Amino acid sequence: MASKTFTQPLLRLSAHMRIMPRFSPIRLAPLPAFRWVRHFSRGAITSTSDRSSADFAGSLGTPANADNSLVSSSQVLAVWFDNIYPIRLSTWDPRHWWATHYARTLKENAKRDIIPPPEAFKGTFTYLNSVSSIKEGGLLIRFEYDGNKQEAFDTITEFVDKKGLRSMVTLGQKISAFPVEGVPWIEDLHSSIPSARINLEFKGPELPIETLYNEFRRFGSMFQIVVDQGSGSNAPRRGHVQFYSTRSATSARVCLNGKVIDGTKILISYETALSRNVLFTTLRDHPRMSIPVILGLLAFISFLIFDPMRVFFITNTVTNRFSVNHYIGDIAETIKITVRTFFFGSALTADVKPDDDDDHEKQQDYSASFAERKIHENTLLVYLKEAPDTAMLVHGPKGTKPVDLVDKCIRLEPFVLRINMDDLINQPDHVMLDRFAAQFGCFPMFNWMVSSGAVLDTIIAAGTGSKPGLSSTSEDQIALVLEYATAAFTNIVTKEAIKHQHLIDNSAADTQEFKLPEVQYPVVIIEGFLSNEKARQSFLYEVVTEWASTVVEEHLGHVVFVSDNPNAYKYLGRAISNKTVETIALKDASHDSSLSYVYRRLGLPNSRALPAELEDSIMAIGGRLTDLEQLLQKIKASLKAQRAAHGHGQKQHESQRSGISILGRGKQDKVQDVVATATEQELADATLKSFNDMVVRSETEIRKSGLFEDVGAAVSSKSEPATEWSTVQMWKIVQLLTKFEEISYDDLRYHALFKGDEAPIQAIERAGLISVGHKDGRPYTIKAGRPLYRSAFSRLQSDPKYAAIMGLKTVKALSTDELAKLSALENELKTITGQADSRLSWWARGEVRKRVDFLAKMIGESQRKLAALDAEERKLKKVVKLEE
Repeated sequence: MASKTFTQPLLRLSAHMRIMPRFSPIRLAPLPAFRWVRHFSRGAITSTSDRSSADFAGSLGTPANADNSLVSSSQVLAVWFDNIYPIRLSTWDPRHWWATHYARTLKENAKRDIIPPPEAFKGTFTYLNSVSSIKEGGLLIRFEYDGNKQEAFDTITEFVDKKGLRSMVTLGQKISAFPVEGVPWIEDLHSSIPSARINLEFKGPELPIETLYNEFRRFGSMFQIVVDQGSGSNAPRRGHVQFYSTRSATSARVCLNGKVIDGTKILISYETALSRNVLFTTLRDHPRMSIPVILGLLAFISFLIFDPMRVFFITNTVTNRFSVNHYIGDIAETIKITVRTFFFGSALTADVKPDDDDDHEKQQDYSASFAERKIHENTLLVYLKEAPDTAMLVHGPKGTKPVDLVDKCIRLEPFVLRINMDDLINQPDHVMLDRFAAQFGCFPMFNWMVSSGAVLDTIIAAGTGSKPGLSSTSEDQIALVLEYATAAFTNIVTKEAIKHQHLIDNSAADTQEFKLPEVQYPVVIIEGFLSNEKARQSFLYEVVTEWASTVVEEHLGHVVFVSDNPNAYKYLGRAISNKTVETIALKDASHDSSLSYVYRRLGLPNSRALPAELEDSIMAIGGRLTDLEQLLQKIKASLKAQRAAHGHGQKQHESQRSGISILGRGKQDKVQDVVATATEQELADATLKSFNDMVVRSETEIRKSGLFEDVGAAVSSKSEPATEWSTVQMWKIVQLLTKFEEISYDDLRYHALFKGDEAPIQAIERAGLISVGHKDGRPYTIKAGRPLYRSAFSRLQSDPKYAAIMGLKTVKALSTDELAKLSALENELKTITGQADSRLSWWARGEVRKRVDFLAKMIGESQRKLAALDAEERKLKKVVKLEE
């Protein structure tokens, strides 16, 4: 029966809540003065009474200034039922809005179950009306009873307790009934939020704590009762009661507010809960404390959410596990092969290769033609198969294509991270940071904090007096990205080690022998390392090098530096001092290897002799890969132009070439097809034209970057650009390298134009115009930066006017230095000869004469040099003399 009594009201409440009818204001009888009013407040609808507390006390049959004694005459009484609605906990409590919307349904369901039938009372029971206090979570019912009111209260209380009613909207809390002995004040003030602590104001003598305990204990357990003693006779007498439950406090306030106890009237109100706004108030009033707390919380949230995301995305970039480019490429290639087979047949499609096949073919030709390159490939492959212990440097002059060597070796590596330093150097900070994070796949990165952090620091410091430390630098952001990358590498290596150990354990139990796969380590490729060490973001080289040192020392991956700077090895040796950096130094190919490469790229049989012009061009290029490839491309383009001009085979191949172009072959024809139909004279003419074009282009590069001239601009002898070397110093190198294949580093360093300073030589080397060879760890020889530059140097020297102008500049520079030296000698001689011989001893006079003789000898040598320079200047001026 108890179970049935409990479930039936709950089912009825659930059924009504599923219907959820809209609330509409109603007017209840028989008291016309007590009506319902709809109030709109932040979208909420609240029902309350518009009668005053005194009228309400009178309507309950108990005068406001009379003792609360039990009477036997007919009187109006009230009972408070709690747990009908959820208590409003804050202004933005959504449960209060929901309860307000469905207040009528909930009240009607509750009235049907909580009011006893009339026959349960000993006297006459007449229901009058009810008032909902949604904020306090209860229902106030007024009724008229002819008899002892205590008997009515006991009957209602026993009825509710016996049925064990529980409200679903309050999560099954038991509904209780309390008699109203005071004047309830039902209001909808937004500032009055129910709390477990109620304030008492005494209108009369102070009440002892024992009396207050006896009055309030029936509503629930209490934590504390305090009565404040007034300081004066007219001072208000107050106190407060702290309940454990907020519902106990709401019931006490409704039932006892306005009650007269021993001649003292009690007024009850809620005390605002400090916990509801204390956090906001503290943060607002104490910024020096709140700002660091907020920043700490943001950092903690970033650590919990963003840091794992960044590590996850970096891992995806390295492992390429979620990349769709690979799958799209396979699908596109399958479609191309299918279409080509359908339209052109298998014989045609056999000759058609993927878009990147040309680069792959070049790499295969490099390996097959250059035995030196094959050795370097094997060295790099062995390094990648070993456990990481140190870094690898692949370097060589510009044009040796160290990147191609590395790309071929890592083609089958599953975990690769590429860092292109050239894309980062000399960029604005925000662009550099975005590109750096993108290369690692680090997302999300709030790089805007670098630019706005300093502004926020200034604003907050001006307002609070303390600097929050929001500003950050580019170095800080880069260090964060590298830290996340280290964590990603650690995760990858850990998983690979666990997988390898699992294979070892399984192989120990297997009787069959098989070769275990090696542990796959991530490979970091740093391209363009130290390509511009004088750039604004040159600190990147140092930061990346330190991170690479950490990666190899902790055995997290292989690091391969790719550079064309000859100082890269020294730089890495200083940065990674506790490890020996392995190096692969690429050099120009030998003449035989260059010929083999040309034969393979042109598709010519080895039995066919090359034209003398082509062999001479190959000799002048000297085995530089980029120059060889450029020469072959120019020869191919020139032969195509000759074929088009003479109309050879144009109609025959027109449709076939256009069809293949649509299907992905593009405008690329086989070099073999072009060369096979060319005569020896046509090949020689194409070679001469292509080689001359390359020499002219190299000459232009030297004049612009080495001699600081604009194309077509006149040479000015009155202005000298502010550079790391002078034009006359570069011209002296041009003159020497035109005569000799290599010159001595020390001899050039101590030439009169360099005066023992090696900084200009190193700057010219960084520009790629010369190449310095080392012996026993020190600079020893100087060669042209590219073998082709020697032909460009000769072309510069062959221009008599230009050579005369540069000669005049050189003579002027040497004359200026010699005149300064001569002036210093003459001043010293004048000073010595001006001394009186009578004041010197015979021994001192002898020493002075020796010094005078030495100075006279030096003056004579300077004079002879100046005379030679003057004669040279007169001779050069005749070359550039204007004929009138």
